[in-house]
Amino acid sequence: MSLEKILDKIELEARQEAEAILQEAHKRAESIKREAEARAKEQAEAILRQAEAEARLEASRLVTQAQLQGRMEILKTKRALIEKVLTEALRSEALKDVKLKKAVISREAVKEEALPANRLLEELGQDVESDILKWLEI
Repeated sequence: MSLEKILDKIELEARQEAEAILQEAHKRAESIKREAEARAKEQAEAILRQAEAEARLEASRLVTQAQLQGRMEILKTKRALIEKVLTEALRSEALKDVKLKKAVISREAVKEEALPANRLLEELGQDVESDILKWLEI
């Protein structure tokens, strides 16, 4: 074999080896790219699932808050109506002649004190309101 043929053969083998290395590098790059895309897709799906869960929780919180606000407004209205009814009842002519008394209980004795009609609502407050709500089945 001549020197030229030997050099051609070495050059051919070198090109073939370089092409094989390049092909292997391209395959490896494609494999890495596919793996990275798969990981990115999984991460994006996980982030999306988490965002959806957080959105559902926030929506639920907002609905609950709106429901609570509605209930509080209804209760406020009911309390105002009850207070109005009791105030009107205490202003009625029939109660003007009635002398209201309250019992003050201590260790020594039970004393009765006069109770002005305008203080009755303050004194009984929540108890009267609860009883009225119960009677009205509210």
